[in-house]
Amino acid sequence: MAATIDYYGNKIRLPEPWERQPKESDVAFEAFVTYRDMGTERSHAKVAQKVGKNKGLISRWSRVHGWTARIEAWTDEQDRIVREELVKGITTMRKNHTAIAEQMLIKALKALQKLPIEEMTPGDIAKTVDVAAKLERLSRGEATERTEGSASVNGKITIASDPYDELTTEELRKLARLSDESET
Repeated sequence: MAATIDYYGNKIRLPEPWERQPKESDVAFEAFVTYRDMGTERSHAKVAQKVGKNKGLISRWSRVHGWTARIEAWTDEQDRIVREELVKGITTMRKNHTAIAEQMLIKALKALQKLPIEEMTPGDIAKTVDVAAKLERLSRGEATERTEGSASVNGKITIASDPYDELTTEELRKLARLSDESET
């Protein structure tokens, strides 16, 4: 954002460093823009060749009009713009994902409410509890998996894929009833 000064009651906008500066001729500014837009491959010799002036004049304009500092300001401004757009994009993405998730949860809840408990298998109940617990942890910003600790083991390893495999059908039904009761 350009700065302004008060000059005898008049607000005067000062140009940004990458804009044409006071006392900078059209040709000198054109040379600066050429230099600025060359990116990392910029050089006074290349600018001189492009604008049809000698390298000594380009170097003098660079020194007099502070091209190095202006290029730094330009680069910083471009970086700021990119970061600002990135943040806007991430914010929009999060809002979209939240709206989609809300709609999916509403539909899933309606389907779950229609599903008779008697028709659910122990695996269905276990999966429902597992997914619900993970969803709650995610919504609270908690980890969904335990990752701490490690162990070295020699020999055969058996890993149960379902933590509720050891429960009987009756135990799983009781768990489901308790879950329902806690929601009311």
